[in-house]
Amino acid sequence: MKIGKHFDDYEFACNCHRHEVDENGHNKLDHIIDKRLVDLLDAIRERLGVPLYINSGYRCPEHNEEVGGVPNSQHVEGTAADITYDGIDVDYLAEVAEACGQELGIEGGIGCYYYQDFVHVDVRGYAARWNDLD
Repeated sequence: MKIGKHFDDYEFACNCHRHEVDENGHNKLDHIIDKRLVDLLDAIRERLGVPLYINSGYRCPEHNEEVGGVPNSQHVEGTAADITYDGIDVDYLAEVAEACGQELGIEGGIGCYYYQDFVHVDVRGYAARWNDLD
């Protein structure tokens, strides 16, 4: 089911495979995803002009712990996504996320993961910035 202009609900579902699957074998979404996050991702996708892939959206608490997520992770709240695209430029994606967030009036976190080629975005309500090089 579409939950944004460019995204289906299953793209945000926990990757742990403990949850119910739909007729296509995708985990069913078992948590509400914040509409601000979907709006932000749609804006990023529009600005990039290429498909965005969600590596990790919602995480159940058990899966979050297994992958080393912090206990108060925005992923557990349904307010975060780790995103990438083909031929990713991490810095450019982070810049686009920053610009789109500003245009939408959404404050949140942006984390650059250069070693794994993705950017974390969230809508936590205040600015937070980090990377895996520090």
